[in-house]
Amino acid sequence: MADDRAPNTADHVHDRAAERPGGHTPVSSAPAADAPDEETPPPFTRLIGIIAGKSFPLYLSMVATVFGTMVTAGVLGHTGTAVLAAYSMTIALYNPASMAVQGALRGSMPFVAENAEDPAELAPTVRNSLWLALCTGLLGGAAVASVPLIARLIGVPSETVGSFGLFPYLMALALLTHSFQACATTLLIGLGRSRQAMAVGLVGTAQSVVLVPALVLVLGLDITGAGLAMLLTGLVVTAVAHTLLRRGTVLAGQNLGLGRPDWSGVRHIARVGLPMGATMLIKFGVLGLLAMAVARVGTTEAAAHQIMVTLVTFVFLPATATGQATVPFMARAARGTPHPRGRGQGRSDDTSGENRTRAAGTREGDPAGSGFVEVRRALLAGLSLALPVIVLSMLLVRVAAGPVIGVFTPDPEVSALVTALIPVVFVVVLADGVQAMPGMGLLALKRTTPTLYTFAVCFGLLALAAFPVASAGGLAWLWWAYALANLGLVVGQGGGFLRLTRARA
Repeated sequence: MADDRAPNTADHVHDRAAERPGGHTPVSSAPAADAPDEETPPPFTRLIGIIAGKSFPLYLSMVATVFGTMVTAGVLGHTGTAVLAAYSMTIALYNPASMAVQGALRGSMPFVAENAEDPAELAPTVRNSLWLALCTGLLGGAAVASVPLIARLIGVPSETVGSFGLFPYLMALALLTHSFQACATTLLIGLGRSRQAMAVGLVGTAQSVVLVPALVLVLGLDITGAGLAMLLTGLVVTAVAHTLLRRGTVLAGQNLGLGRPDWSGVRHIARVGLPMGATMLIKFGVLGLLAMAVARVGTTEAAAHQIMVTLVTFVFLPATATGQATVPFMARAARGTPHPRGRGQGRSDDTSGENRTRAAGTREGDPAGSGFVEVRRALLAGLSLALPVIVLSMLLVRVAAGPVIGVFTPDPEVSALVTALIPVVFVVVLADGVQAMPGMGLLALKRTTPTLYTFAVCFGLLALAAFPVASAGGLAWLWWAYALANLGLVVGQGGGFLRLTRARA
């Protein structure tokens, strides 16, 4: 296992104690892992190893979360078709709302990472993140609670509407708790505490796997039991996440209550995070549109499409985990020069050209901007870690196509169609993995608007082409169009990242 200590990049060459009155560093009860351990960037191979050590726990947590979701769907599938349909419709709104909330809260990561050793400057960021979690959680919860009304308006069968019960309202509360849990988990990742983030995910999955069958099948509460299980799980996981954040990091002993809102600070985090949230809404909205386009082609194609999406989801997880783990490395490298006290949230670095340059990594006396050299180096290390894993995973799927696809379906026609389209699946997931890293790099640099524009263009065109392409060429043509959209993301995301770093280096 790689060293779990927070890595040092270009910004750690300055002694932060010199910034404080008297030159003393505040005493903290946090573990030593949050303290700098080197004054020079680690060798490239060691950097890959450190990122791998941070990524692997996140990957395990993501796999566990997907497994827990599959268990819930499987349990409800045994309670009746109408119940499963009600669950699917609620989750169809819950998932995009949840992803949008997570994306918005990721805006705190670069602010946290660049002040990872300064609890006095971190505390306001945490409080503002909590206010953002509250606002986005309430908005998302209101959307989920409106599912029964939407169902009636669009003419969903009465049997499905009658099966909702309290489930949408329980899921609305669950989304609110999830927003606070996601806030704490994002902060843990920003601080380099991926093992604690993994613990949060594993606790949630373990509780969900136990509670859902117990409440739904044993106690016979059906879909309401599933909602109660998810809400209780959310409450427990939120408590665990915030306990780890408050007691296991440099924030130990700090006042992390909501307090009075600092809307200016909340706005600075939202300015970085909300484009990420909107990007996720675009992505998953268009993917839902692809599923509808395929459903018009035929049942075999629709089943094959769902299996291919599942394969992409699992194979893409290493890129997601690596990208999130790499953000703190890039954010600290980009910071370059420590901000004066009181600027821990990066307010000034987003409002003036001078401070933007300082935050971007051009240190005093260093016109070459070596901070951005380290940003690009960290990005390359993340790609060097994630892409081989993706390629190896797809090769294993190709070699063992029969048994792997057989897990999802016994239908030989569906299996044959998926097997024939594995090459395009490979292109889709590889391009997705490549574009994800510069997207995370832009997040680390607090410049997420280019990501939003890139997704809006590439996936907007894919949405416009989905139905005509599916009608003309079936599943194969549609997935090649999907691959082309992802390749467009590679060009857009990579180009935006390189333009930003080269212009400022």
